[in-house]
Amino acid sequence: MSTSMMSASTAASAVSSRAASRGTRVTARASAVAGRRAAAGMVVTARVKDSAAPARYEAIFLMKPGVEDGVRAAEVDKLRTMFEAGGATEFEVTDKGLCQNMYEIKGFADSHQYMLNIQCPRGTVKVVQDTLAMPIIGGEEVILRYMFFKEK
Repeated sequence: MSTSMMSASTAASAVSSRAASRGTRVTARASAVAGRRAAAGMVVTARVKDSAAPARYEAIFLMKPGVEDGVRAAEVDKLRTMFEAGGATEFEVTDKGLCQNMYEIKGFADSHQYMLNIQCPRGTVKVVQDTLAMPIIGGEEVILRYMFFKEK
């Protein structure tokens, strides 16, 4: 009876190893820290990225065309303070001016474009994106659209 139990367990492990080699999902949990051994004897190969490590980003912001210069400058200053609060070491702003969009964004054919070059910790960009995604209640939304790109 014990030999049949052993053959069943070895057959199950062989099936799971074949499934893993074919790219099928295997239900074995491993810890999130690189190099540690899990309870099942598996070695974790994925590394956890350090969220405090600095990275370079490029961002494009499209703002409404009819907004005054002072309001646009205030929005850029708000972005600067958000990034500096998150630990940004570089913050460079390039004003591209009023440009025509390829398609209408929220009913606007034109937008005032800003390009930002930022060096900050990885978690800071996520915090800023989450802040920008929240709707503004009682105020005017100046930013039509934004997009972040990570530089390598």
